[in-house]
Amino acid sequence: MLVTFSLFSNHSYSNATQTSNCVSAHFDEKAYIEYVIDGDTVVLSDNRHIRLIGINTPELSHDNNKSSEAGAEEARNSLVQILDKEKQIQLLFGKERFDRHGRTLAHIFLLDGLNIQAEMLRKGLAMPIHIGPNLSLINCYFEASSIAKEDNRGLWALDRYKTQAVISLSGSEKGFYTISGKVTQVTESRSSIWVNLKNNVALRIHKDDLNYFNKSDLMSLSGAMIEASGWLYKRNNQLRMRIRHKLDIKQLNEI
Repeated sequence: MLVTFSLFSNHSYSNATQTSNCVSAHFDEKAYIEYVIDGDTVVLSDNRHIRLIGINTPELSHDNNKSSEAGAEEARNSLVQILDKEKQIQLLFGKERFDRHGRTLAHIFLLDGLNIQAEMLRKGLAMPIHIGPNLSLINCYFEASSIAKEDNRGLWALDRYKTQAVISLSGSEKGFYTISGKVTQVTESRSSIWVNLKNNVALRIHKDDLNYFNKSDLMSLSGAMIEASGWLYKRNNQLRMRIRHKLDIKQLNEI
């Protein structure tokens, strides 16, 4: 039997704006929604594209020759329904204001204080992502998603988002996955720590992200069974996943 436990020592990222309901006492701006692109991106009336901090939803295809990922339509439709209640919203910007695509990074709230990201996570229609330095609501988003996952809500009821054993991977997988496997070795390069798994799969922890981990815990993982979540990609004939935060990796303990 496998049970999970926290791999790293606790470190709180909460601040004065965070409670168990993912609420905020402060907002940076009020704005109007023009339309919803997908489950984690919206466009404002002034044409700013807002990428919702802390969540990821399946990719929605905008190409007739390509299918959307499982659950993408449901995620977008749910966000549309939530925002249809009122077009005006409140924004809480991230410490890092823009992503590499030029989109504004923000938490979105309805006028009554409802946190949109938390609502999507509670419904199981989004997956939590933990990318520093925008971590002010990380703990409550993680909790909201964990409850949905335990209840098999939304995406978590689909086989695509179940934990995949690395030995079952074909090597052609691409996109957001949760994987599990035995660590064969842990190595360190000039730029990263590499947690190597069976079937030629490697987790990469870039040194820019090491502040969000306990390095000694990472280096002692050899031989352990672990679970990790993130984007799979292929590089140098190897399947890789970049791990950005300690909440994205946990040790599985056999009893």
